[in-house]
Amino acid sequence: MSYEKSFYTKIGSTAKNILGIRDISLFKKKLHKQIGKLIYHKKYTSKDIVRMMQEMGMKEGSFVCIHSSMKEFYNFRGTAEELIEEMISVLGSEGTLMMPAFPDKKLIHKEGYVFDPMNDRTGAGYLAETFRKYPNVKRSINIQHSACAIGKYADYLTKDHQFSKDCWDEYSPWRRSLELGVLVFNFGLPRSYMGTFHHCVESKLQSEYPYYSQFFTSLECFRYYGKDGHIYEYLNKVSRLDRRTRKKKVTKYFTSEDWCIKKISNLEIKVFYTAHCFPKMLELGRKGICVYYVPSPKKYEFERNKNV
Repeated sequence: MSYEKSFYTKIGSTAKNILGIRDISLFKKKLHKQIGKLIYHKKYTSKDIVRMMQEMGMKEGSFVCIHSSMKEFYNFRGTAEELIEEMISVLGSEGTLMMPAFPDKKLIHKEGYVFDPMNDRTGAGYLAETFRKYPNVKRSINIQHSACAIGKYADYLTKDHQFSKDCWDEYSPWRRSLELGVLVFNFGLPRSYMGTFHHCVESKLQSEYPYYSQFFTSLECFRYYGKDGHIYEYLNKVSRLDRRTRKKKVTKYFTSEDWCIKKISNLEIKVFYTAHCFPKMLELGRKGICVYYVPSPKKYEFERNKNV
């Protein structure tokens, strides 16, 4: 299955070829880091990060999901293991910690690929990979957007993902996390970056609006190794639709009830209070206000007559 590349994708590919840059996003991160190291010098530890998370709403018994880029931890004095342990210590036995655990995206549609939930590295970054290997962490079976979790709701979150129809539905850890009011923290990622949960908007609205149904147009078969070593299969609705996001289109409607942003040295920490912001995102989505400019929602019918 292939897709028609958008104008923006074609321009980006041309620019990469001319400049000899394989990954523009990675190039920008490296440049940003070089400049940032000249500006920011304050050192911080795992305890400092977790203390700030507590100021932003995390407490004993909370359910927390983390998306991170440890390339942005310029002056961090500690390890990924220490940060994970510090968060788990604060969350306690009634808390839950979750992180994305999808494998390398190059493998997802590779012919003959069989997902190995026990051993395949995650492509979600160093902190997520360290968490995947942490003792007693459970991983959901879904090649596109697997998740790992530990704590009170870990089993509930991860046990049924292979039964999802589109990997964001009621069987997925992502939709279930929203039902539980997860606090989604982002470390060192672009200000408006939400992480994975915005895809649940598309999944939930696909039966209501043709615009969102185009994100789920065909069934694709995925294979994985079970705990017994045998190969199993599941079907998921997918689309190779070219997508471009501008998440400020949505976050500009957010208030302090929806998110909070703090900074320690260069590291920007954000939290999305999904109990508030996800219902708002659904409301916006029904009016054609979403994170995508490709595909554009402009030519589709929505509930535009209502106030946002």
